[in-house]
Amino acid sequence: MDRRTLLGLTTGVGTTALAGCLGTLSEVTGPETEHVTIGNGNETNGTDVVVRNAGSEERTVAIELGRDGETVLERTETLPAEDALEIALLETGTYTLVVETDTGRSETSVTRSTDCADARTEVVVSEHGLGTTTASSC
Repeated sequence: MDRRTLLGLTTGVGTTALAGCLGTLSEVTGPETEHVTIGNGNETNGTDVVVRNAGSEERTVAIELGRDGETVLERTETLPAEDALEIALLETGTYTLVVETDTGRSETSVTRSTDCADARTEVVVSEHGLGTTTASSC
């Protein structure tokens, strides 16, 4: 294993939580980007969950989202290279997000509160593993 691959695995598999400006997260742009809405409410104030393929090849991703012990979303997506799936959470509460690919598994908690106008959790998948970043503006 070369040094670059080892560094990629070391940093890609870990989970990092950051609070601050939403601008620090990547923009979700791509011709295939799909948008899914969970719950009822005003979509402009929802918490976004983004699962982004940062790799150069398409990647199959299993996504499970739960709230209060119930599964609210369970699906498997094939994301094209440099594309994403965006999920808007419109109901307050704490969600459990599990993302799994052939390179690893990430489990994180996502909170949709009434205190924050905008929040976003991004799970980035690549050939080096998975990484999670969370940002909010309150």
